[in-house]
Amino acid sequence: METSGRGDWKRREGLGSALAQIGVVAVLLAAGVAWYVHRGQVRQEVDAHLRTARAAVLKGNPSDLAMAQQNLDALFQLAPDSRDARALAADLQAELWLTHHLPGADAKAREQLERAEALGSRSGERYGARALLLVGAGQTQEANKLLEELKAQGANSPRLTLAQALLLQREGRLSEARQAFARAAEGAWKDPRFSAAYGEALLDEGMFPQAVEAFARATNANPDHLLSRVTSALARLYAERPPEGVTALLEEVRSRGKELTPALQARVAVVQAEVALAKGAPDEALTHVDAALKAWPDEHYALFTRGRALAAKRAPEARQAFEAAVAKRPTAPLLTLEGARLLQAQGDGEGALAMLDAYEKTFHAVKARTADGKELPALDRDDRYWLARGGVMEAAGRQDDALAAYDKALSARGVGLARAQYAKGALLLTRKDFDGAKALLTAVAPESGAGSIPEAYAALGELLFAQGEFAAGCQQHYFSLVRARAQGAPAEQLATRANDIKKRLETSGQPAMAKAWLTEAGPLFSGGGEPAAVTR
Repeated sequence: METSGRGDWKRREGLGSALAQIGVVAVLLAAGVAWYVHRGQVRQEVDAHLRTARAAVLKGNPSDLAMAQQNLDALFQLAPDSRDARALAADLQAELWLTHHLPGADAKAREQLERAEALGSRSGERYGARALLLVGAGQTQEANKLLEELKAQGANSPRLTLAQALLLQREGRLSEARQAFARAAEGAWKDPRFSAAYGEALLDEGMFPQAVEAFARATNANPDHLLSRVTSALARLYAERPPEGVTALLEEVRSRGKELTPALQARVAVVQAEVALAKGAPDEALTHVDAALKAWPDEHYALFTRGRALAAKRAPEARQAFEAAVAKRPTAPLLTLEGARLLQAQGDGEGALAMLDAYEKTFHAVKARTADGKELPALDRDDRYWLARGGVMEAAGRQDDALAAYDKALSARGVGLARAQYAKGALLLTRKDFDGAKALLTAVAPESGAGSIPEAYAALGELLFAQGEFAAGCQQHYFSLVRARAQGAPAEQLATRANDIKKRLETSGQPAMAKAWLTEAGPLFSGGGEPAAVTR
């Protein structure tokens, strides 16, 4: 058998096969490298979109949230099963629903959240969004259960703390709610949304300076955070501060066009209404209130400002407006206590008392935890409520009931202690209990002039006048004007008060002291000269 050349044939076959195999391996290797490089590029793009989305969400404005959503949409084209991105999308849509009241955002939030949960996300956004959505839907029992379960597992995040704060607020446990809002804001100090939520909670309680401070922290995180800037202006207007710079702010915000979500549109319109009220134009204010409620019918500040405008017109519909505001936010003391005060001022004592009775019904079962861990009825520690009730009773001529309410305010020993001392002291003065009145008034109107309540110095001045101590009385009235001026009282108001005191001195047979009074008090409101409003 011929075998010549067989070895060469085998050798040639082996070499070709080997070369082919090498080629296949090379192709597979190249494909693998290409796939790996592509996968790395995709991962880099996904990570870049997620970082950009998180950074945009931190800014908190509607345009920032829209940018974040665009990045997430691009991310989902590359990696539809990115669980943490789905959780972030749920958090973003929850913010658009709960804070900005954007229609349809709640359904989108739930859809994204369900996908994040199905994918097994364990990010803070997932659990925070679930808790906040439950709170927003009014499912308080479910929200409480979820938070307790997460707490037992050791979970802790600013979003969960914010959800807890909102639940406490709804339950009327306001002191605990404030602490939770503060913790959430501190834990997420880079995110203005948390400080803004804290600021609004403080505003609901009528704590205007503290609210402005919280909104300032929000704008420290993002100087352009629109909702914080606008609501801070509203807090200052509610505190009766001059509306300086507010018009320019509103023009700037309105120029943002598509960024104005229903919440921002409503809040801007409420601020416009308060500017109109500050100018003495309640009808114009009501027009702006209507615009606010058209943008967001549940805007409780709009309903509250409507009540304020109607009260300024002495319209009987004011009570209905205040009650509508309270119905939207029953545990917001500002709405009830200020509403009752304004109703009483316009002569609707029955309406004022009805609002206070409703407030007592809302809070009667609420317990407040003391520093030593004890629980007491929240109303027993609510000096603001008892001060408001005492004022309504006093205006109605029910002095004994008013004194009982003021005593309740005093026993609460809260932040309004000085105001309670003044209120009871002034009432005792009208009853000519000079000794009792003086003991209380001197506690808040010290002779050094360092007291912070102008009315207390004025009441002490009246007491001394009644006792024939005109020189000492003038000194107290002077301190009253100094304090009022420092707190922003208009010069015209100070001039009117000074003129009234001058006339009192003259009718009391003290013409020389009346002249000396004007010499001393004049510079407080005339810049060194005597204003035209003061007559000799």
